[in-house]
Amino acid sequence: MSCSTSWLINGFFFLTAWYTNAQLTHMPYPAKTILLDPQTSHIILSDYLGEIDALPTFEFPAGISASYDSISSKMIITSEKNIAPLMPLKVDFGSKSLVLLLQKSQKQKTIFTVPDPNHEYERVNLVGDINAWNPANTAMIYRDSLWIAELYLLPGTYGYQLVINGVWQLDSANPHTMDNGIGGLNSKLVVPSKYDGTAPELQTDRETKDGFSLKLKGNIDQVFVLWQDSLLTTTRENDQLTIKIPQIARDIKRSYIKAIGYNDTGVSNEVIVPLDYGRVLKDPEKLCRYDKETNIMYYIMIDRFWNGNRTNDRPLDDDEVYPIADFHGGDLHGVFQKLKQGYFDSIGITSIWLSPIIKNPEGKFGLFNKGGIKSKFSAYHGYWPISFTEIDARFGDKAILKKIISEAHRRGINIILDYVANHVHEHHPLYIEHPDIATQLYLSDGTLNTEKWDEYRLTTWFDTFLPTLDLQKEQISEMLSDSMLFWIEKYDIDGFRHDATKHIPLSFWRKLTKKINAFGQQTGKVILQIGETYGTPELINSYINAGKLDGQFDFNVYDAILAALCREDVGFDRVAEKIKESLLYYGYHNLMGYMTGNQDKPRFMALATQEVRLDEDTKLAGWSRNIDRKTKRAYKKLLLMHAFIQTIPGIPVIYYGDEIGMTGGNDPDNRRDMKFDNLDTAQVKLKQNVKRLANWRRSHPVFLFGDFSFEIVEFDFLVYKRKYFDQTVYIILNNSEESKQFDIPNLASSTPSAWMAPHLLKERTITVPPYNFEIIHIRHDKI
Repeated sequence: MSCSTSWLINGFFFLTAWYTNAQLTHMPYPAKTILLDPQTSHIILSDYLGEIDALPTFEFPAGISASYDSISSKMIITSEKNIAPLMPLKVDFGSKSLVLLLQKSQKQKTIFTVPDPNHEYERVNLVGDINAWNPANTAMIYRDSLWIAELYLLPGTYGYQLVINGVWQLDSANPHTMDNGIGGLNSKLVVPSKYDGTAPELQTDRETKDGFSLKLKGNIDQVFVLWQDSLLTTTRENDQLTIKIPQIARDIKRSYIKAIGYNDTGVSNEVIVPLDYGRVLKDPEKLCRYDKETNIMYYIMIDRFWNGNRTNDRPLDDDEVYPIADFHGGDLHGVFQKLKQGYFDSIGITSIWLSPIIKNPEGKFGLFNKGGIKSKFSAYHGYWPISFTEIDARFGDKAILKKIISEAHRRGINIILDYVANHVHEHHPLYIEHPDIATQLYLSDGTLNTEKWDEYRLTTWFDTFLPTLDLQKEQISEMLSDSMLFWIEKYDIDGFRHDATKHIPLSFWRKLTKKINAFGQQTGKVILQIGETYGTPELINSYINAGKLDGQFDFNVYDAILAALCREDVGFDRVAEKIKESLLYYGYHNLMGYMTGNQDKPRFMALATQEVRLDEDTKLAGWSRNIDRKTKRAYKKLLLMHAFIQTIPGIPVIYYGDEIGMTGGNDPDNRRDMKFDNLDTAQVKLKQNVKRLANWRRSHPVFLFGDFSFEIVEFDFLVYKRKYFDQTVYIILNNSEESKQFDIPNLASSTPSAWMAPHLLKERTITVPPYNFEIIHIRHDKI
């Protein structure tokens, strides 16, 4: 799985020269289908076209009109009510053109009312999954003895509450409730789908002499097929669609074909087929680390990973700082040593995500003061920058960072750098000299603008000593984006994990991505950008697409699978609903991050043993008691989590230590020192299975590019399918106390194998033991 950058260089320059003369535009990855809003939608064309040096012209589908502002490159689209479910919008500018697919909104008008005949309430707000749990987002209006809010919502299940005169409460007029994930209840709203019947489905079928075919299910009215965002002509015969690959694709190492269709019941799944020099990519050996889909990411909290150089140890050793909040000595030398020893190879990792390495302050800051425990913090974690380009000496220097990157690349591993763009520490020299680079600490009413995550999302400070950068100022965003590009140019890193993404304006991410894309076209360098946003899928999705980030961590799916595996009252039905929601927003072939754990969450093991509960203060739990319970069932559940993230669409992300079942409460107890030696039998077995899962994913492109569909969704039993040409995979998750059975269809003329029993299967019925999983891989011999 090795490759050089030369194919990318040739590909970029070839396409740059070619699309100027031929009416096509190259996109490194197909643009996402654009989800329209019910009435008006905004599109920034420069996200898709880059620099626009000519006035574009448009070919609008029926029922769509738009206005265009050439200065901002913003297109405001107005859609009529009875438009097609899926439509192509053709854009021409100069000698270039592309096609954007527009999907009709599935949102439905939903009206909330609160009776108040005597107008006793001063104010009523609506809050819930519908608006990122921010009361300020939805103030209800008093009219005709009612408080009213009208919203457009997608079909699905929503938890919500009312905030009446500042008091949060359930909706007394709604008898339906659901758990809130932390031991309480929310009012429950179910928005039904307006479509009757089953949505159409596309499946990869077989290769042909000069292309491939798709199987169509569900009386599909029309299928749009694009190569690099240009429409292709196809041949359709009954339920089969034949696609001819453009001749020009043979000169390019990696390009993509995208297909998506519709009928009167809705829009199908999308199919994306990667091409290798114009042929369908089916051989995993033709993939390499430049293919973003191949990332299997591993997060390292550097200070807690491995101490490879004790000469740079500088703990505070301060009575006001508990040891758990002080420096422990981990450094880049330790990362390099484990890299050289082959640790990351031993668990199948293809991408290492390093916690921030930029210089942080000396001294102690912040305060934890609960339950009789009082401690300040050192900057061991790296998230309090006092530089933009200097490496913290407690972690290492330029030389060791370059050695890590060189060795990682030699092994086919990417290095992703965690970068803090939202804020600086108050000791940052630039802030000391120019405090106006930051937003205001105090609001107009005199209150502190701290930790107001949603109400003042773009200006709030994380703490009084962490000034938020005012990145809406051009000079500041220009400087910071240049500083981030510095790390790519000087050290050859392979991407960024962007901290606190939603607290930074979209204009900054567009500026940064524009610079990264320009650098990539000059050098062939491929950069992965993945963000961190807690919020609604709509908010998360607003940061993703061409011209912005590749993906973000999907905390909504994470929270659902965590609850399903670690609580008795939540099931896989919630997981399936969240996955369907994510596939709608982010696409069936997305680059979202799906994690086993996170540095801001309690450890999975602690939740699975129920030694830590989600309805308690999980941070206080980590500070106040020794959390060390591990059980056989908890190890099985953690392996279920690993199996889940390795087999769904997206990028698997392993939080350091989750490959051996480390435990702990929330931050900072979830950041214990990594354990490498004296592992017990359960830890060794889990680690071996994590490697097997990663190797299965790496050796079977069906996990990277396969179609996705649910086969069985029950409270404690989940089966989903991935299919990619001649390969079909069934993933079977059993989270119950009893064995479960699944009948595998279509075993005729096929070669099946199983995860638990690698020998060829003899029976069609598979039995999965309690708290276990099975992966059935089928190669269809006649395709």
